[in-house]
Amino acid sequence: MKRIYQNAAEASLCCLLSCGVSALPVKPVRIVMHYDVPCLDCAHPLLEGEIGRIIQRADGRVQIVLDPSKPILQKRFAVAHELGHYLLGHLDRPPEPEDECDADSFADGVLMPLCVLYGVRAFDTSTISRVCKVPYTAAQRRSDRFKDFCKKRKLESILERQVYEQFRQFIDSSK
Repeated sequence: MKRIYQNAAEASLCCLLSCGVSALPVKPVRIVMHYDVPCLDCAHPLLEGEIGRIIQRADGRVQIVLDPSKPILQKRFAVAHELGHYLLGHLDRPPEPEDECDADSFADGVLMPLCVLYGVRAFDTSTISRVCKVPYTAAQRRSDRFKDFCKKRKLESILERQVYEQFRQFIDSSK
C-alpha cells in the first residue's frame, strides 16, 4: 500500500472525517473496521513488551495483533498506533527511525484531536486521559502539544474546521 497521507496530523484528521467519528472517546476498533483491518487478541507473534503489532500477510491483507494481557487503555492506543503505520505507508518499505514517532502522532490525533479538546476545554493531562480513555503518558504528550495549539486560538486548517463541525453536537453537549 502506498502512502495515503503526507503527514500524521493530516492523516489523523482525514481518518476521523472519513470514518464519521463525532464523539469522544473515539472507538479505534470501529475505525480499523472501516479500513477492513481486523484486530485480534493474540500474543503469539508479539515480541516481549510489545502491546500490539500490525502484520501484513503474504496475500497483502493486514491485521492488528494485540497482547490480551495488557490494559484496555494501552490496547486502544496500540490499535490507533498500528493503524497509523498502515495509513502512513510504513508497511511498504524498510522501517525508518521516525516511523514510531509518526505512528504515535497519528494515534494522538485520532484519539485526542486537538480541535475537539479545545472545544470541550479539556486542557490538562488528567482530563484528556479520562475523556479520551488513553494512557496518561499519551495524554501528557497531547497536553504539551495543546499549548502550541491554543496560542493560535483559531482553527487554522480546513481539516481542523471540518473535524470540529463533525464533533459539534458532542462539543456543544459537553459545555
